[in-house]
Order: sequence, then C-alpha cells, then structure tokens
Amino acid sequence: MKTLKGLLLLKWLIKLNVIIWGINFLIFVLLALTNHGALLPTYFSKVLFLETGLAFLVGGIIAFSSSVLPSKTREYISKSDEHWSIDTLKSGEKRANKYLLLAIILFIQSIIISIFGY
Repeated sequence: MKTLKGLLLLKWLIKLNVIIWGINFLIFVLLALTNHGALLPTYFSKVLFLETGLAFLVGGIIAFSSSVLPSKTREYISKSDEHWSIDTLKSGEKRANKYLLLAIILFIQSIIISIFGY
C-alpha cells in the first residue's frame, strides 16, 4: 500500500515538474524572440528559484489552513459544527508535503543550474 502511494506521489511530482519546465521553456522562447537577450543567461536559475519560493508558500499555506487557529476562526465566524481534530491536521500536512517536496526538488534543480551557469 505504501509503495502505491509512493508511486502516485512520484508520478505527481514528475508530472508537475514537466509542466513547470514546459512553461519555463515557453517563456524562455518568448523572451528570446522578443530580443530580451540580457535575461537569457541566468533565466532558468532565477525562475526556478522563484518557483521554489512559490511552492514553499503554497505548501505552508495548505499546512497552516488545517491547523488550530484557522479552523477555530472558521468555526467561530461561520458558526459551523465542523470541529478541529488531529486527523484534519494530519490530512492537511499530507497535502502540504507534496508541495514542499516539489519545492525541494525545484530548489536542487535551481542550484544545479546556477552552478552550470544557465
């Protein structure tokens, strides 16, 4: 069962990584065609570093949204019967772990690309 979840996570990470690289390549081509040559030498390392920050931010927001403070605030404001539980927190952290793992992979790729000078 754990290997199936691990394979699904790996498939999700690879799919999202390919999508991110595809978008980066399209933006790179558009910049090259519009004569923004000054941006090209360090484009990929800077953009990947920015995307790393965004992925960390998304993961942190997902993890925070399932913690006690936002849950109690939603409960108080909307007068709902949905109570916070440790299972809610664990579920939110599992969802956030995907984005945090993606951010770590993007960060490593950014470091590797910056070492090679692209």
